[in-house]
Amino acid sequence: MAKLAGKVGFASPIVEETLSRRRTTKIELIATLALAVSLMIAMRAVSIGVAHAETIGAVRFIRL
Repeated sequence: MAKLAGKVGFASPIVEETLSRRRTTKIELIATLALAVSLMIAMRAVSIGVAHAETIGAVRFIRL
């Protein structure tokens, strides 16, 4: 008697593994892009904060 693999249907395990790998690759790509965008936003926010702090410091220095 043949052992059953526990899967229903006619798809081979190789096809399912390939689809799973593609799905994982797409998720990793989306996560990487999201991380890159969030880092750009954070860098922009920090640079705006530094510029704002420098102008406040310059105004205080001029008034003294």
